[in-house]
Amino acid sequence: MTCKNRVPHLAGPNATIQNTPPLVTSNNARAKHNLLLLTHPDGTPARFDVLRPQRLATPVTVYVEQFSAHPLEADAAELYGPPDGFIDHDGHVHKERQSAGDKPVYEIELRPRTGFIHCPIWQRRRTALLGRRNVRSPTPRGKGAARLFFPTARVASRRSTGCRSAIRALET
Repeated sequence: MTCKNRVPHLAGPNATIQNTPPLVTSNNARAKHNLLLLTHPDGTPARFDVLRPQRLATPVTVYVEQFSAHPLEADAAELYGPPDGFIDHDGHVHKERQSAGDKPVYEIELRPRTGFIHCPIWQRRRTALLGRRNVRSPTPRGKGAARLFFPTARVASRRSTGCRSAIRALET
């Protein structure tokens, strides 16, 4: 097995890792836990969440609408095989079409061993867990991020064996 070298971008007086965007709790998680939503400058809630690679904890089955990967897929429908099933207006999956309004779908089973899956971030700040709902409103710089920066190389080396070995590798 070959190991790829990773080069972090360390900058600033404490050598903070700079090339990773902040971890921002998704609006779906904020709505579920009754927290303030991230908004656009005009005050409307952000429509899309930032997706970050995360590991699944358990296998899941996902149903993806047929021909939804690209706007021109439906134009070449004759090139594709049949869907795995159909979802009716109540959200039930059937192998055969039950009515004209059913959506054709592909059934995808994702397992933890599949690797990282891009999902919205569900983690929340500890202040929200302690009942102090949104002690700070989302700021323009961090937009309510759970963590704006990773620890400095010096702090990380004290906390984690993995970080210590990574720092040693960088020093050599």
